Amino acid sequence: MRRKSVSPQTTELEWLQASYDKKKNRSLELGVKAIDTLIKEGKTVSYRTVSDKSKVIDPEGIGIHQNTIRKNQELHNHFLQYRTTKVYNPRKRSSKPLDNDLDAFKHIKQDRDIDRVRQRYMQLTKPELVDLLIRMEQYIAYQNQHWLKSEFEKFINE
Repeated sequence: MRRKSVSPQTTELEWLQASYDKKKNRSLELGVKAIDTLIKEGKTVSYRTVSDKSKVIDPEGIGIHQNTIRKNQELHNHFLQYRTTKVYNPRKRSSKPLDNDLDAFKHIKQDRDIDRVRQRYMQLTKPELVDLLIRMEQYIAYQNQHWLKSEFEKFINE
């Protein structure tokens, strides 16, 4: 019968914790110095600029990675106080009803500028494109049903 291995109570070993703390403090010091230097120089404070400046400041020339700024909580809090870059806000989804604007597709001209249409579609988000595609399919289905009904009525009237 196999014996189950007994794992230590803590997941981190004590000798590793000292190394982790040393690296964490080094990252914090380099990051704070880099942020302060960028502020004094009047440059933008972003993840990339802090990372690049830390490589210049670091005597070893290693610096810190952008993800280190995000993962080190103390450094990240300091970074958030002084950042000058914009926060990414995704576009809001369009809230157009699917069935109400089917008449909008009646005004599409066949000889329109296709390059301009492509540019307009490239500016839409993926959810907006999906909604537009669904509305177009609804319009096509409605037109097919309308055409089929009129053809059937023509056949009956003959």
